[in-house]
Amino acid sequence: MRKFQKVIALGAVATLGLFATACGGDSDGGANDETTDTASEEVTADTATDTTETTVSKTVSSDLAGPQTIVDLLQIPEFSALVSLVTTAGLVETLSGEGPFTLLAPTNAAFEALAKKMGVTIEELSATLTGDVELLKKVLTSHVIAGKIMAADTAALNGTEADMLSGEKAKVVSADGVVSFTIGTSTATVDMADIDGTNGVIHIVDMPLLPLSMQK
Repeated sequence: MRKFQKVIALGAVATLGLFATACGGDSDGGANDETTDTASEEVTADTATDTTETTVSKTVSSDLAGPQTIVDLLQIPEFSALVSLVTTAGLVETLSGEGPFTLLAPTNAAFEALAKKMGVTIEELSATLTGDVELLKKVLTSHVIAGKIMAADTAALNGTEADMLSGEKAKVVSADGVVSFTIGTSTATVDMADIDGTNGVIHIVDMPLLPLSMQK
């Protein structure tokens, strides 16, 4: 598991409309676009992950370095979908609170992966999540653990269950440097760990977690 010590990110909170745009916008074009699309399909999951890590790790400000909550740390393009959903659910104030919290943060690419796994479009997934605020809160708080769990702590937690703010329980698996959290049949694997904030820590995951009520 790759470990990134700290990200200090800047940006404004994304609007709800950014969810579908950030996660799955299509572009018009001719033969050049078709060639690009074909090449894009050949990119492996590992390459995509490496690209995300490079982008996130480069988003560091030396001008306004200072205390950053976990919500502050999400203000980069790769998390625009997550920030939009957190805003719609009214959880910005909660996650900006004293904490500490451990946030399992899916990137835009992770939401795309979930839509594909569910056999729906990113627009349909967006409509499902934003059409029921209580369901949206349940989904988002299924990514939050009360308390600060760093990567080094997960070995001792291997095989145990973490209590999520939603009331769900996520099984923690830590083996061979890879950490994952599982609720029912929904599993999120940590791609980057230990993005440290003033009120908790963020671990970037490759897939959003679904509460049991959304699992078939």
